[in-house]
Parts: sequence; structure tokens; C-alpha cells
Amino acid sequence: MSRILEIDLDHNEGALLRILGTVERRGFAVLELNADKPDADSYSLRLQLAGERDPQVLCRQLQRLIDVRAVRLLPDADAIAQNEPHAPCFQATWLSNASPS
Repeated sequence: MSRILEIDLDHNEGALLRILGTVERRGFAVLELNADKPDADSYSLRLQLAGERDPQVLCRQLQRLIDVRAVRLLPDADAIAQNEPHAPCFQATWLSNASPS
């Protein structure tokens, strides 16, 4: 089954490598990776993944990584291609808007 994740992350050394390593260790294969750099301090990734495991577990694991700002699980890519009803979305963030005191 194919899934699409959108990930917002800080531009720090090793951040992308940690994300890809976590995806692989969780049993998913990367079918497609698109990256955008909206500003100097962050990246926005869009990953199309193949795997039979629960993608919400992967989302929770990714949100725990230090440089990850947000993880969004988009509707099932296979369902979109076949015009089937969409899978539920999952959004998780650990980064708060509070500034350090």
C-alpha cells in the first residue's frame, strides 16, 4: 500500500538522514521524495512510501525526532489513484509556538 507523508523540519545537519533511517527501520520503502526549502531555517518534505505496516506508528516515531516540526499523513495514494474514499488524515506536532523565556 502506498502512503504520502508531508514533513516539516528544521534545516540541521543530519535531519534528513535521521528521517530516512527511521522510515527504513519502520519497514517502509521510499518510492518518491520531494523537498522544498521555504526559508533558510527549514525544509518541507513530501514522501511517497510503500509498506504494509501502520503508517500512524511511523508518524508518531517521526514526530519524536528532534528536528521535525510537523508530520502529516495524507489520504492513501492508491485510493486517490482509484478515486476511492479517502483515508483519514493524521497530524502530529511536538513543536509549540511558545518562545523560550
